[in-house]
Amino acid sequence: MASFAVPGLGGSGLDIPSMLSQLRVAENQKLNPYLQKQSSFNGQVSSWGKISSSLDAIKSNMEKLQDEGFNGVSVGDNKAFKATAGKGAIPNSYSMVVKQLAKSHKIGTEPQTSNDKELGGSETNRKVSITLGDGKPMDVDLKKDETSLTQIAKKINEKNGDVTAEVMSAGGGKFKLVVTSKKTGSDGEITVNVDGDSTLAEVLNFDPKGSSKMTEITAAQNALIEIDGEEVERSSNTIADAITGITLELREVSEVVAEGPPKEYKSETLSVTADTSQVKTLIEEFVKNYNAFLNLSASVSAYTAPDKNADPTQPNTGNGALFGDGTLRRLTSQMKSTAVGNYGEASELYQSLATLGITVKFDDVNPGEERTGTIGLLSIDSKKLDEALKNNPKEVEALFLGKDGADGLKGRMEDVFKIYLGDSDSTPKTEGAITTAVKGLKEQESRIAKQITRVEMRIEDSLKRSEKEFLRLDKAMTEMNSLSQSLQAALLGLMKE
Repeated sequence: MASFAVPGLGGSGLDIPSMLSQLRVAENQKLNPYLQKQSSFNGQVSSWGKISSSLDAIKSNMEKLQDEGFNGVSVGDNKAFKATAGKGAIPNSYSMVVKQLAKSHKIGTEPQTSNDKELGGSETNRKVSITLGDGKPMDVDLKKDETSLTQIAKKINEKNGDVTAEVMSAGGGKFKLVVTSKKTGSDGEITVNVDGDSTLAEVLNFDPKGSSKMTEITAAQNALIEIDGEEVERSSNTIADAITGITLELREVSEVVAEGPPKEYKSETLSVTADTSQVKTLIEEFVKNYNAFLNLSASVSAYTAPDKNADPTQPNTGNGALFGDGTLRRLTSQMKSTAVGNYGEASELYQSLATLGITVKFDDVNPGEERTGTIGLLSIDSKKLDEALKNNPKEVEALFLGKDGADGLKGRMEDVFKIYLGDSDSTPKTEGAITTAVKGLKEQESRIAKQITRVEMRIEDSLKRSEKEFLRLDKAMTEMNSLSQSLQAALLGLMKE
């Protein structure tokens, strides 16, 4: 009797690949408890990351309230300069005159008959040192075949330093090398010195205080302004240290009203006025960020009743990743108590957010119904807040930022942030409760990952042993089938005789 091989089957007819596949599925069930723990740890780490980011948003908002909100100022527009207000700027007005703009130093060689002719001597190597003001020299090494105007410009620009070089037409078919400082004023005054090649030095050497064959195209010039009659000189057209908290960007020289001497200029008024327009926006942002934190906290700690048909021995996947976490529960409680706390020591007029019109909102619930949503969300009475900011901005500021050593909302919030986010200003840095929790979770996840690897290795070893057993069984059954077929053939032969 002939036998036929069936694809995917052994000689005995056993479907070994299918048997191994089913066995793998069964064996992999051993991984489920470990995988569930690993997923749980990763979910908790992810949730703590979101909580941390949410707290950072509130913290950043509080810092903006102090830096840009209650201390906010606005500046008027001017023709000769642009002023930008930053931290430390206070309301005031100044008489401003721009007498002179800062200019970059620009020098050029004498006209040369060619831009690619070598200008150096017979020396193999030479060094060109370019210095700006009192700064550190930038050294450019040139080989014997790198002393043409084009090559010199290329090598200077390759340094990507504080000067640029270009070859320009000098008329009459001649060329010159022009070197321009990227810095303005005396800080950008250029000095060039060639070492190791006296021939090239005759072309390139330049000393702003001496004589040389290189010529000055544009002299280095400092900016010169006058603030309330006092002259201020700087090397840049951007001046940030003349008026506290104000950055000046000079645009053009002020209008000349009399040639003099001395010249007389038309002054402009720099007006710095108090601006609390940002305060309400930042307070609204605080409420939005605070409510977002509460919603997130409720989401990641949520409890969901298990399905009645669910396996009671398995974890409830409907719960939030941080359900039952004591650290999160304490954090949320402290944030709520801080937000609705009393700050009478800082402000007698507005002792709490509620007195500003920022109150805890509760949904209307009919008798017998359960309350839904996140408890403790804040709501703003915009009209009441507007009146407070308009009539008593300093008292509103005291409530948020504190006064005379008494903490406001920001101070107490910062105490909570230090506990849970840590203190980056301390030495050594103090880790927060969230970082500590995440570190512990990651350590547990790492141990679980190693356990998963070991179980996977045991499963693979078990499958290999099973495969060998199946192959031995297949071989034995194949031999038995072959023997059976031989016996049947022998019996048929005897019967025919």
